[in-house]
Amino acid sequence: MVSINSTNEYQYDHVDKQILEFLQEDSKITNREIAEKTEMSQTAIRTRIQKLEDNIIKKYMAIIDCRKLGYREMVMASLRVNSRRPIEQIKEEIEKMYRIKYAYIITGDYPIFIMAKCLDHEDSMKLIENLRNLPEVEEVKTQIVLDRIKEDHTIIIPEPKS
Repeated sequence: MVSINSTNEYQYDHVDKQILEFLQEDSKITNREIAEKTEMSQTAIRTRIQKLEDNIIKKYMAIIDCRKLGYREMVMASLRVNSRRPIEQIKEEIEKMYRIKYAYIITGDYPIFIMAKCLDHEDSMKLIENLRNLPEVEEVKTQIVLDRIKEDHTIIIPEPKS
């Protein structure tokens, strides 16, 4: 079962690990199917899933093939920012940009890294221009993805700590 340890990590057991793996593979799997695979009761599975949802599972969602909806470009950009403005303010501006789906603070000369999927080249150029116009952004280094080799939204669930 799930519990919090002193380092604020959630403690879970092998059954919880299995449940997480099943849900990550197919979030529409039923409690009955999980119960059959784990040889537990549906009630026990429902209780465990509820605790996992309260602590580890952020949400359930469909993964959509964006290419089939017309998205043709993916932009990756590194931003060099001026230290006169707190990075928190720049983060807030980036969070408001609906097209950006991934944004990270990283080490190095370009401390902000973003990724966004765009419909076409014109859409990409608008996004890049918006990034360049952010206050205190000194330089934007961009890359356009030419081909997707692998996109895997799952994580490897570590073995439970004993």
